[in-house]
Amino acid sequence: MSLGMACALASACCFGIASVLQAVAARAVEAGSASGVDPVLLLRVLRQWRYAAGLALDALGFLLQVTALRSLPLYAVGASLAASLAVTAVVASWLLEARLSTAEWAAVATMCAGLAMIVPASGAQGQHPGPAALRWSLLGLALVVLLIGALAGRFADRPRALLLGLGAGAGLGVVEVAIRLVESLTSSWRGV
Repeated sequence: MSLGMACALASACCFGIASVLQAVAARAVEAGSASGVDPVLLLRVLRQWRYAAGLALDALGFLLQVTALRSLPLYAVGASLAASLAVTAVVASWLLEARLSTAEWAAVATMCAGLAMIVPASGAQGQHPGPAALRWSLLGLALVVLLIGALAGRFADRPRALLLGLGAGAGLGVVEVAIRLVESLTSSWRGV
């Protein structure tokens, strides 16, 4: 297994474990309003060691993701990161004492089997930089994602959840493609 794939899978583990740790910390803090949305909630949650550990794992996962994206095709890293859902399910069954059904365990096993097929099937990535139009389009899309996130707070629960989910998914794609378009740090520093 290549270093890139190992980094991608380790990143998925970091993200999955971080999600559960943050959920445990959020459950330990009571919401300050009836709707559960409280501007000070983040400050209260940050005092929980599990939440801080989750943030540290998110940061480590992101660094591992960047390393993987620099050496593997986007689809291989994206599929590997999707495995964080399986990691979340397994860790939640242990830390949150959630019972997974047979179908959910089968889904975890299927995800692992799919990843086992992607590892040998992923080929070499292209080494050519994207055109300038792609870079400008990516910047424009990033601004649209930011605008969606800013406007989502003004909507009711259901549309807000839909818009935030749309923004999060698009943001993930923007980050993955942007990492591939950015020149390596070593070549950037050589030009200085």
